[in-house]
Amino acid sequence: MKKYGIAALSLLGITLLAWLLRDHLTLANFAMIYILVVLIIAIRLGTAAAMSAAATSFLCINFFLTKPYYTFIVADTRDVIQLVVFLVVAALSGQLGARARRQTEVAEQRAYEQEILYRLTGSMNQAGDAEAVHEALTQVMRQDLQARQAYILPYRNDVRLSDETVHFLLMQAGEHIYGTLCVAFDTVLSAQQVRLLRTCASQAAMALERIELAQRARVSQQYEEADRLKTAILRAVSHDLRTPITIIKTSANNLRTLDERLPAPERQELAETIENEADHLNRLVGNLLDLSRLQAGTLTLNSELNSLEEVAGDVAARIWQTTGRERIRMSFPANMPLVSFDYGLILQALSNLVENALRYEPVDSQIEIQGAAEPCRVQLRVINHGETVTAEDRQHLMEPFYHGKGGHWGLGLPIAKGIVEAHQGSLNLEDTPGSGATFVLSLPLHEEEPMTHENEDSRGG
Repeated sequence: MKKYGIAALSLLGITLLAWLLRDHLTLANFAMIYILVVLIIAIRLGTAAAMSAAATSFLCINFFLTKPYYTFIVADTRDVIQLVVFLVVAALSGQLGARARRQTEVAEQRAYEQEILYRLTGSMNQAGDAEAVHEALTQVMRQDLQARQAYILPYRNDVRLSDETVHFLLMQAGEHIYGTLCVAFDTVLSAQQVRLLRTCASQAAMALERIELAQRARVSQQYEEADRLKTAILRAVSHDLRTPITIIKTSANNLRTLDERLPAPERQELAETIENEADHLNRLVGNLLDLSRLQAGTLTLNSELNSLEEVAGDVAARIWQTTGRERIRMSFPANMPLVSFDYGLILQALSNLVENALRYEPVDSQIEIQGAAEPCRVQLRVINHGETVTAEDRQHLMEPFYHGKGGHWGLGLPIAKGIVEAHQGSLNLEDTPGSGATFVLSLPLHEEEPMTHENEDSRGG
């Protein structure tokens, strides 16, 4: 009733003004003013108020502004025509204005719904699990749709609508039902609002379906990785583990059976062989354990700011202790930044790369470790000048226990790659100009990691 009161007051004010000016304006002038008022009422208040205003305006013009005054009798035929035309035009104007109002309301409602769905979809796209999807959905219900309460319930086929202000909506995507959205409001919702609730529940169901499919894909990938790891371990047991065990058994048997008949140097050589093969076997088992942790995703990083130059120096020191030769030449820029990484793991990864490079480097030459800093990452390049890796070997180089034309690659490279990727980095292979292979180890550089200015010049080691 409020809108009818507003329309009546508007017409009363216009009629009073027209009554004061009726000796100065014509009937056509009054008709235009009333049509404008009817149009405004239609746009603001709707069709019913506009039609009532048109009829009331017709009566007011007839009674107060058409001679003879204060009667519904019209003396002049021309005034009758003008009044009829006014009534028709006022009614049409009211309908057109009301239609424009309805179209505006529909457009605003659609824009409002699209905005809510856009925010909901954005939140759900960032959700990594079902709990995050539920939180995003209930938050939209409470904050955007002004719901008094919003809950996600397990699916039950006996749930029924309790009253007009409480709604139970299935969160269904295809044939799968992921729960029931329970929403309570203080007022009765319109059909458009109920439709929006159903759309939100459907969007949440599709997000839950996406998360479920992603989880299934991850599980499937883990099974595939586990199967590949099992195959690699079986291959290792059949060859890589059997070889050192056979050597140890043969050497131990010779020591036991020949004993005093063997000269001391030969007994010493057999003992060293057993020790070396036991060390090799220990490294192989350790690598298998490392690889299994990488494949299972259980490797824990203890990252802190460290110097890659120090890591390279430790690797060079180990090689010196093992070979008694200076096999590594290092060069780093003066502005090499500190990087956040797990020192022990990156040390292991770089050691694996260096040992692999030395295996294919001439004994009387050196490999190079070069550091480089870029705006978003740092690099270590391990360069050897031995044989160039073939195209076939390059495709399978990072696979465990790969046997290619270039020989047996073992576990060192796959473990190094897994460690680097666990740090959100990358490990790539390039050809060394001339001949040889260059492994490029890249780690991300974050804004909070400071640049070091300790080095004044590039250094070699």
